[in-house]
Amino acid sequence: MAKESKAAKAGAMAGMGMRAWSYARQVDWPAVWMRAKWLSHHTQRLYSNLSEEERKEFFQLVIPTREAPMVAKEDRGRVQELVMKAFTGPSSGT
Repeated sequence: MAKESKAAKAGAMAGMGMRAWSYARQVDWPAVWMRAKWLSHHTQRLYSNLSEEERKEFFQLVIPTREAPMVAKEDRGRVQELVMKAFTGPSSGT
């Protein structure tokens, strides 16, 4: 088995660095920051006021994926309902 040279290793590392840089430029960092900031400040309300099923649904809707980088228009109403419930608590009717 041939020994890999230091130059080849350096080239491979540079290639990985360039791919990482390219990927990082494609991420919507302001959206990531806003979501992280909201979650860090309001996690207690989220856990106190939403059921486990509602929390799972909330995270599935707001955490971006490659297929859905933003909240879909048809899901925005539900996200709004969950956010209001997280902030205000469950209504007296439920």
